[in-house]
Formats: sequence, C-alpha cells, structure tokens
Amino acid sequence: MPPSRMLGDQLVSVYKNSITVRMVGPMPDGNQSPFVTHYLKPIDSFEPRKRDLMLNGGADADNLPRVEFKMMQRLTTIIAQAAFGNGSTRPDLFRDVLIGGQTIPGIMTIRQFMTLSAVDQMAAIDQGWNKVCTKRGYNKLTRELYEPTSPLVGANTTPVPSGAIPGPGGGMTMAYLNNGRIPDAFTGLGVGFRVDGSGADYQRSIDRVTGQGMTTQLKNRYLMHTIKGWEVEGTTVDLDTNAPRVWTTKNDLFNESAVCVSRNFYGATAFPLREMEDTAVMWAVDVAGLRAFDTEAYQMTQNRQWRPGEKAYKNIPSNKVMGYMLFNKLGAPAEGGWTFRIPDGATWTFLGDWANAGGDATSREARMRAYANAQLAAWSGADRTIAGAYDFA
Repeated sequence: MPPSRMLGDQLVSVYKNSITVRMVGPMPDGNQSPFVTHYLKPIDSFEPRKRDLMLNGGADADNLPRVEFKMMQRLTTIIAQAAFGNGSTRPDLFRDVLIGGQTIPGIMTIRQFMTLSAVDQMAAIDQGWNKVCTKRGYNKLTRELYEPTSPLVGANTTPVPSGAIPGPGGGMTMAYLNNGRIPDAFTGLGVGFRVDGSGADYQRSIDRVTGQGMTTQLKNRYLMHTIKGWEVEGTTVDLDTNAPRVWTTKNDLFNESAVCVSRNFYGATAFPLREMEDTAVMWAVDVAGLRAFDTEAYQMTQNRQWRPGEKAYKNIPSNKVMGYMLFNKLGAPAEGGWTFRIPDGATWTFLGDWANAGGDATSREARMRAYANAQLAAWSGADRTIAGAYDFA
C-alpha cells in the first residue's frame, strides 16, 4: 500500500501492541517456532509504517503537519485502554469527535487527526478517555463506608472481613488481638493498608510519602511512564484528579486515578501488580475522618467484587500515614491470585504519633499500632499464595 493511502485508515489502526521476531541461535527448550512474540507497553505500541508516516507529516507530497512523538504516545495509551477492554470499543473511541463546537462525523482517520492542531488533538484524546472511564465522587466519610462485620469468611463469594489472617488449608480466618476481635477495624478503628513504592527506587517512594503524603498515581511520572508505559501527561485524567474514575466496561476502579486502600492487609499485597517479582513498600494508614468513594459497595452492585475490600481516596495526608515496611512480591500463579513473602521478624517503621504510641494502651493510636503489628506478625515468615477465590468474586 502506498504510504498516502494509509492516511485514510482509522486512527486506531496506528496501534499495535506486539512485535514478532525471529530467534537467532538455539531455540529455548519446548519452543517449536523460530518466531517469538513480544508484547509492548502502550507508549511503544505503534504500527511502524504509520508511526513513521505521522512523525514525518505524511509522504513527500502530503505536506501534513508532523505529529509530536509524545502526542502519539498519548494516542496509543488511550487506544490501549479500549484494546484491553477497559471501556468503549476501538471503532467508537474516536467516532463523531467534537472539535471546536463542530463534530467530525464518523470514525476519525489518521489524516483527520494529523490536520488538527496540538490542542485539538489533545481534545480528541480527552474525549477518548471520557469514553473509557467515568467520574465518580468522594462522597462518604470512612465511617459511612461498607464493611462486613460477620466473622465468617465464605469460600469464594462473601466479602472478606477486615483483619483476615491465614487459616488452615490455605483458607482465611479472622484476626484476634489481646483485646478481642475487631470486626470494624477499618470503619471503626480507621486502619487501612496500601502498597506505594516498589522496585530498585522504592526509597524515593518512601521519601515522597513521608514528606508529601499519598496522591493519585497518575501524578507519579516514573510509575506511569517507565513502569506501566502510559503517557497521560496533560490529558484530562492527569489534569482533573478531583474525582475518582471507574472503567466503563470492567466496572472497576481506574486505580491510578485515586489513592486505593484495602480494608485487609493481604489485599494490599496484590499491588502494584499481581505478577510483579520485586521489593514493594506496604503502608498502614489512618483513614478516619477522610472522604472516599466506596469502590467495594459499587462493585457489589455490579457483581464484580474485590473480596479484600477496596476504598478510594483523593489523598492520604502525611500526618495520616502510620508507618511502612518492606516485603517481597513473588509473582502470580497461572490459575489466578498472587504470591508474596514478608521476611520473618519484619517490623513496621512507625511515624509521627504512632512511633510513640503505647504508653496508654487504651488510646486509639496504641490500638491502631497493636492491630497493624498483629496483622504483620500473622502474615510474615512464609511464602503466602492468595488463591484466586480470595481475589475477585
């Protein structure tokens, strides 16, 4: 096909998230094909000929404006959301796009996108984002959020009560402390758990959280661009972080649009990725008095419930961060779930008021610290595999 003919193709056709290469040398054991497919991050997911066409302003005779490479990365990032089923469909992603009060009818082509100004290209990309995820609201205080109080942990359907610890046969039971079971450790006591920071640069995350608190991961350029391979800078999801977003197809929270907190200790260990094999930073946080979007309650109306219980906050101020500890992510079994290990004897590095809590064992800070310590002790010292049944129901 002559290069100029490709300009009439649908804009979404510029996206290609895999590359197949011929192996050189001996084949790996069990691999019968000389070709190996590598899957690409969204920022690298280009059809090569169309990428070059857009970067060069078309073929020699087309004389179209060149598209900035960063804009193209924004483009393939939003197309990836539709490609992986987060929301919309690829044909509808750029259908009937409204630019400057005028609708470009039908499905946008590569040529039509290239003739737009950079501002209007961004407007088209933003409309794509609004099709794949919708805004919700931080509309409830923590004490008003859903939390199961039954001590029973069902095999594969019920919400797992806060404070669950490993039970016999790979199951779960409820945590008990010296002062008794805490059925409302989240909404009553106010303790939640979150992973924020991983990999070789985890200290940078520790410094950020202890200094600034926790904010939406969309603002974490290193995570979004280098680890996830998304380019969102300057888009609507990056500029407007006053509301959490939910994927329109998956009925699940767009995790990076909010500060996600798990009611259960074990739930937090799923993040940032179930399949990750690296060091990660677990945090205990005080969510009492903060406003949230109740992801868990929303999911229960959509028949897609995350059993450890997810709540979404706009931010966790630094004075609400109790402490942190390091653990090892060990990947995800093929059948679902995830695996992790907390070193034997691991302890929290408590911060602020929680560093000295304990003089008055009845104080809220002392009880929060005791609860966080009990959870850490129950889960440490062994490889822990969370079965898929304790992930989503």
